[in-house]
Amino acid sequence: MPTRPTPAPLARRIPAAARGGGAAGGLVAESQAAAPALRREAEALVQRVLDCRRRAGADFFEMGRALLELRRRKLYLALGHPTFAAMLEERRLVSVSLATRLMAIVRAIPREAAVQLGPERAFEWLLTLRTQAGPEADDEAIRELAGGEPVLAGRPVAELTKRQIAELRRRILARRLAGRADPDAAEAHRLARSLAQRLRRLGADDAEVSARYGRPRWRIRLDLGLPAAAALLRALD
Repeated sequence: MPTRPTPAPLARRIPAAARGGGAAGGLVAESQAAAPALRREAEALVQRVLDCRRRAGADFFEMGRALLELRRRKLYLALGHPTFAAMLEERRLVSVSLATRLMAIVRAIPREAAVQLGPERAFEWLLTLRTQAGPEADDEAIRELAGGEPVLAGRPVAELTKRQIAELRRRILARRLAGRADPDAAEAHRLARSLAQRLRRLGADDAEVSARYGRPRWRIRLDLGLPAAAALLRALD
């Protein structure tokens, strides 16, 4: 019984001209040839960026989401661009610096708070939160710190100008450098995550654990529904 021929490797099925340009060129060609659906998805995300740029306003957050998706999944390769920066330039989307700021906001700031503040103040607040939390804090820790009503130094961030937020950030940094910084926020959030995981293993599935700064120190807050509280009490008996 005749057997079907084995398909040639993908690299051989791509024309030599398409495989030019070294490793980057080969990767681009392979992405373009292997997944037409990815190209359509990438084109849709690029169009979303363009639409958001035209509308401005609250759409800056959606623009950041689309940019983050393009970079995180390397969909720019499916569009024929060797790098994310090359796609931004050749498609005339936004500058690399603006894209970086918008993606940073999307990763660490809740949408409602970011839209309330706008892109410039949201990014300045993000920098301030990172300064407050310390260099070890990841995006998840910053997002927890940013949860709830945006407040900085006892004042709603929405009432502060970009310059005022920046000044508060400089003060926080100065205290840290002078050895008078607040207790390590990154450690507080790490402990909160560990406690939440332990509670889930004990059966308190809906336990909400968060780290919040309450003068003069960081505190771990625990919010339990009745079933979770009952499960926790049984586990502690």
